[in-house]
Amino acid sequence: MTTSDNVRMACDTGELQQVAVLPWRIRRDGERKLLLITSRRRGRWIVPKGWPMKGYPPFVAASREAFEEAGIIGDISSAPVTTYRYMKVRDDGSQVACRVTVFGMNVRGTLSHWREKGQRQRRWFSLEAAASKLDDVELAEFVRELETDPERLEASGCFDRPSLSFNGLRALES
Repeated sequence: MTTSDNVRMACDTGELQQVAVLPWRIRRDGERKLLLITSRRRGRWIVPKGWPMKGYPPFVAASREAFEEAGIIGDISSAPVTTYRYMKVRDDGSQVACRVTVFGMNVRGTLSHWREKGQRQRRWFSLEAAASKLDDVELAEFVRELETDPERLEASGCFDRPSLSFNGLRALES
């Protein structure tokens, strides 16, 4: 996505607004797994996230970030599962507060080659392990709550709310 395609929006609180995907799957043995990626600069474990895109709903922009940053496709909910805040470090070293709206994605496939493959790692983690890897305290707490309330994550799938599959995203881009 080019810089002109994204929109840096400020909330009423003055925070910049971002969108993200919490990629998940359920293994054949019933265990829930979350996919995390590394940040480009510091190598921290994070979820795919980026800026809203002008003219598109937030969940579409989040799905695109997941495709570009993690090389994943799947079904994404149009309703967010959670939000969290963090301090983004800019290139000049300054910091700015960001509020991230997170959409659940039931991952259907992973690409072997994707846009940011050479810049990031991706790995599936158990809920407990993912929560311990995340530096973002609010997001880590949400992931820990999924251990006892997994429906919060499953409700983000395509079963009870409108969702967008990867094919639907491609149709929107046409």
